[in-house]
Amino acid sequence: MSAALPLSGIRVVDCSAVVSGPLATTILADQGAEVIKVEPLAGGDILRHVGSNRAGVSGMFHVVNRGKRGVALNLADARGRDLLVKLVQRADVFVQNFRPGVVDRMGIGWDALHAANPRLIHVSISGFGASGPYAKKRVYDNVVQAYSGLASVQGAAGDPSLLKQLACDKLTSLTAAQAICAALIGRGRDGQGRHVELSMLDAAVAFLWPDAAADVMMLGDGVTRQPPIGSNYGMLRVADGFASPGALSDAEFQGLCRALGLDEAASNPRFATVALRMQHLAEIGALFQRDVPAAAAKLTRAEIEARLDAHDVPVGIVRELAELHEDPQVRANGTLFERELQGGTRIREVRPAARFDAAPHVPAAPAPRLGEHTSAVLAELGLGASELRALREAGVIGGA
Repeated sequence: MSAALPLSGIRVVDCSAVVSGPLATTILADQGAEVIKVEPLAGGDILRHVGSNRAGVSGMFHVVNRGKRGVALNLADARGRDLLVKLVQRADVFVQNFRPGVVDRMGIGWDALHAANPRLIHVSISGFGASGPYAKKRVYDNVVQAYSGLASVQGAAGDPSLLKQLACDKLTSLTAAQAICAALIGRGRDGQGRHVELSMLDAAVAFLWPDAAADVMMLGDGVTRQPPIGSNYGMLRVADGFASPGALSDAEFQGLCRALGLDEAASNPRFATVALRMQHLAEIGALFQRDVPAAAAKLTRAEIEARLDAHDVPVGIVRELAELHEDPQVRANGTLFERELQGGTRIREVRPAARFDAAPHVPAAPAPRLGEHTSAVLAELGLGASELRALREAGVIGGA
């Protein structure tokens, strides 16, 4: 990884699994950090076995673990835990997403690791938090979508609906990566390590609050109630697919109507301003349920995009993920790239979204095989070949 990247020189020990922790540390690896991924000997991270794969290589696992070195440790064995502590003593950041209380029982919780390395940023990710009635519950992304209110704002006609992706896992990862960088900046000022605690529930609710909760956050009497801004989102069926326009400002609303030949609506004085349109939501609703779809259905994707662009109206043409690599803007941005992994597996993946100094993207190394770098990493701690052999034969470490 290029020394020019901002996190070059930062060492991270990642004991997390699945997505919420591993994706956070991959973001750090993409930004220059050295990340050591610690996995159990038997099977490793469960994500290795989830999703589309070829020759035992899971695309999901690779994307959320690229750029890391892999170490396999038996943390049920005191010797394995001792090795982990030695790794942490040389690290800047430690990340784990065990259920609350587990790392304390194992002797690798905040108190123990802070004593071993007072400058350590210790990150504890959980589903619901360290205490409270849900703290010990098993959790997956859909569970948090349900509890957080995310599912309640997705459905139509009052029926909840789940996002068909690991939304809460991923936004927790983004929150964790930002919090880690903030903690590192704080340590740079005062030299102190910090315990960063983050729950998927809290991250999801914080994500929802600015817009989806725009009504419920306003307490007391005298509030003019309006539906969340996202409730205005809509999809138009066109002749060869779908498009999603947006028309919030007065000029955009008038442009949308004129682009679709709805001149009467464009000049209707009841629709002249945002405030007036909010007072006539029933009429606006009828317009967007009847006239706008009827006009759009006569146009192709290219035609409706050209018309709305000409009137400076935001519009998105719905792309299938399988065709996204052909989108001209995606190609111009270099958003996606292809490479070959071990065993000849070719993969298409996304580059880091943030670019620094407009530097060209240099892909991080592929995700490690289970325990691929165990010997090399432990040798850096001073363990010799005979010690490594004995630990491997005793079932304390794994890997080649």
